[in-house]
Amino acid sequence: MATISAPKVTWDNKRIKQDRIALLQAEMKREGVGALYLGSGVSARYALNLKVPGCNLFIPAQGEVIAFARPRDEGLVASQHDNMRPPLTKGEPGTKVRGGDGVFARGLAAVMGEYGLAGEKLGIQDIRMGSVLELVGAGFNLVDAEPIIEHTWSVKTDDEVEIYRLIGELYVTTFNSFRDAIHPGVTEKALAHVITSTWEELGVEDISQLNVCSGENMNPWRRWPSDRAVQAGDFVGADMHARGPLGLRGDGSTTFLVGDSPTDEQRDLYRRAYDYLQTTTPLWRGGRAIADVMADFPQVPERFKKKLWDLNYGHGCGLGSSGYPHLNPRLDPIDDTLKKNQIYALEVFFGEVGNPQAVKLEQMVLIRDGEPELLGITPMDERLFR
Repeated sequence: MATISAPKVTWDNKRIKQDRIALLQAEMKREGVGALYLGSGVSARYALNLKVPGCNLFIPAQGEVIAFARPRDEGLVASQHDNMRPPLTKGEPGTKVRGGDGVFARGLAAVMGEYGLAGEKLGIQDIRMGSVLELVGAGFNLVDAEPIIEHTWSVKTDDEVEIYRLIGELYVTTFNSFRDAIHPGVTEKALAHVITSTWEELGVEDISQLNVCSGENMNPWRRWPSDRAVQAGDFVGADMHARGPLGLRGDGSTTFLVGDSPTDEQRDLYRRAYDYLQTTTPLWRGGRAIADVMADFPQVPERFKKKLWDLNYGHGCGLGSSGYPHLNPRLDPIDDTLKKNQIYALEVFFGEVGNPQAVKLEQMVLIRDGEPELLGITPMDERLFR
């Protein structure tokens, strides 16, 4: 494997944090929520722009964010945030705080009062049930913080867009390494190792989910790589959810043929999947109602619908897993629009029930006012177009 240079930082970490908090606070005001209290988790990482295992956040709709950090984490948190306080509980964030003694509720009530937010709605996420029950017992006006977080982080800041452009390029590099390692006799697990080692060498974060499937494991999609050795004439596919800079996750899939002798059936299936992706990509334009986007998706022969519609037409990408919004063909469209600077993964799976032949493709795009921008062009198997 060729040596790969670590990605060059072209974004501003301090500005990302400031922009994210401003977006969160604007969404809180729109929803009439006075404050958020986020336990140690991916949402707190989003707001603080820092990966730290033990840090809870208080985010008022207006004013400075408080980070409640354990003593062991103070140095790390101080590198990104000035307003730190000790944990509100007798235990610490990340430990098994049971709640119920009133310490947590009294401490949070004092903070709400300090900010002039007593009695206002408090959005909570990633805190233990005992602490939730304690807040309920103390009469807090609780709401779920998740919708606020999801709506906020679905639209990327300009710096985050730059990171996603890089992630798209890193996906191309990684999938090309996967393609180059395919030969009869190599196992799915060995191909998965090529992907993980390439991604590690790129100098970013880890792979959160990796599927490698071949032959009869393609359909139904077996997901996790096995000891199966690929054979000439197999399709072999990969689906990767990998964390790039700052933990932002990409999502992409590709499929290649093992060997050089595709059947007519394989050529036809691959062409159908590729054409479907090319036909539907221009539908993803900023400002369009999600219902209109879904209504414009082309019909496919009945024999392909079940497997194609097991997935989404597309879904958001961000710090979490498959993210908001989901364009789910099995459900009614959500009442929302495509927004400029959202990142979507467009999913395609063509195969018939009972037939192991299948093609899985997935392309990340950036929503713009016009046609979407491809974030790296998912490598395809050009031999299947001849």
